[in-house]
Amino acid sequence: MRLEVSDCEQRDCFHRLHIMCLLWLLVSDCELRGCFHQLHIMSLL
Repeated sequence: MRLEVSDCEQRDCFHRLHIMCLLWLLVSDCELRGCFHQLHIMSLL
């Protein structure tokens, strides 16, 4: 896990992505976990 992004920026990123994920209330738990995994990778790029 690279730490090029500051903790504050990363928390803000996850906060927004978390909200985005919560907007998709009809997705399964598996899809939601996949969403977080994919967005976590994106946030590290």
